[in-house]
Amino acid sequence: MNYDKLESELDQIKNEKYNLLKLINHDIRSPFNRVFALLQLFEMENIPITEQQKAYVNSMYLSVLSGLEMITNLRDMREIDAGHITVEKKEFSLLNSMSKAVRSFSKQLEIKRQHLNSELTIDQANCFSDEYYVQRIIENVLSNAIKFSGQEKEITIRLNRNADAYEIEIEDCGDGIKEDEEHLLFQKFQKLSSIATGGEGCLGLGLHNTKYFLNQLEGNIELKRNENPGSTFVIQLPVK
Repeated sequence: MNYDKLESELDQIKNEKYNLLKLINHDIRSPFNRVFALLQLFEMENIPITEQQKAYVNSMYLSVLSGLEMITNLRDMREIDAGHITVEKKEFSLLNSMSKAVRSFSKQLEIKRQHLNSELTIDQANCFSDEYYVQRIIENVLSNAIKFSGQEKEITIRLNRNADAYEIEIEDCGDGIKEDEEHLLFQKFQKLSSIATGGEGCLGLGLHNTKYFLNQLEGNIELKRNENPGSTFVIQLPVK
């Protein structure tokens, strides 16, 4: 067996996969962005529509935003698999990153009439980490909380600090994670039996990518079981 030839062919397959995902990220994102922009323009026209038509528009919004999120998760997976993730740590406000993540889901929260409740036990949280990846981590977990919680449900985000770490808790009001599926949570392309309440799509990559990012940042994420239906994910980030 010619191992050099085999290794060369494997490298070629890896490069083709990387370039394919790069193409998906760039070229397929564009039509989603155009549809989203057209939906915004339609709303700005302030044309009277029926409740049924409004429901159709909201469904389109959720589908487009879900599609953009899946493309972003594919991009993250592409960079992870290629070994291109570079962590650049600096001091930043964790509270600001949390606020940015929450604002990025304002449309989904509005459409599903969900209330996001913030419980912050500290009023200042300077974190020494990579701000971009910390925000991606919060977005991935918050996205799941919104996706699997029903209409008019409450989602809670908490920030606590102990001696060594900041803890961000995100609690949803979904059906919860089945115990026999818990081992699948952070595996690539593993979709659980829970169904998104607004018809949003799911690739099973968000928590996998989140776990990887946290490993690079010397942090952790774990599921904390609730007495009531729903799930709470605890994100731990080192203070220094």
